Amino acid sequence: MAAPAGATDPMPISDAPAIADTPVLPLPALQDATPDYLRLGADMADRMTLPVEIGEGGPYPFLVDTGSYRSIVATELARRLMLQELPPVEIISMAGHETVASVHLDQLRFGNQVISDLPALSVGHDDLGSAGLIGLDSLRNKRLTLDFRKRQMMIAKSAPAPTTHWASDVIVVQARSKLGQLILVDSRIDGKRVNVILDTGAEMSVGNMALFNKLKTKRLLIPPRPVTIKSVTGQPIQAQFTVVRELGIESLTLHNVPMVFLDAAPFDELGLSDKPSMLLGMGMLRMFNRIAIDFGSRHVDFEVPQSSGTETSERMLAAL
Repeated sequence: MAAPAGATDPMPISDAPAIADTPVLPLPALQDATPDYLRLGADMADRMTLPVEIGEGGPYPFLVDTGSYRSIVATELARRLMLQELPPVEIISMAGHETVASVHLDQLRFGNQVISDLPALSVGHDDLGSAGLIGLDSLRNKRLTLDFRKRQMMIAKSAPAPTTHWASDVIVVQARSKLGQLILVDSRIDGKRVNVILDTGAEMSVGNMALFNKLKTKRLLIPPRPVTIKSVTGQPIQAQFTVVRELGIESLTLHNVPMVFLDAAPFDELGLSDKPSMLLGMGMLRMFNRIAIDFGSRHVDFEVPQSSGTETSERMLAAL
């Protein structure tokens, strides 16, 4: 979560381990057609990356992070491109309040999307895990579709209903907006209501302690055990790791969900610290064929794999 010093910018920045990035395909030729299709790469944790140009430089592999409000450029890349430095900003990460550098981007481009005069955070490459991160400030009023089978991302204008002709195995889930972040409604863990936020920038799902305290240990797949994770700036954070048996999102059911639990500041900033809440990471999102996140119309469309419940459960266990 980032804010100018002395001000408040109440959006979480997803924490992710330091992972080296892998080469990505060149940017496709720019066209005027809509929607805009981009071929995705991946880092070593298989988090989504896409080719991004900054001014005349690039393309560079950037993570796509729906859990982060602010876009981020690796400090080393910002120095190489001699980006204009801006005053440091205060962010709220999983580790709490931290102060990080910021820079000005004259132009950021991915596919047909061009964003001008964008202030961005600047974090070290080893902590960020890639050349940069595309956050919600670059996805406003957009419909973001992640096709995991084709490894393709589609960016289009927000629409009141799915614009693609998917089969009957597509489930549309309504969401409410809180400080620009979409929170899925009617979600439950082991029958207990929970607020769910999709976080494409994190491999592991993260729950708050309000949710942890609601769960019965005997209903967990494995006993909780202490682990250490890192914030987006590399700060160590103590947490509890376990595997939740079942997460229900409307008519969807996900089995065997690995999660870490901690008292994280972003939940507090969203007014969710005392309400069972979680960030659903890429480890579980990849279980679907496609996911479309519509920030303008506040709904998320899930294309469910055509397999039995047992087969789906085995796929999820294999992801542990």
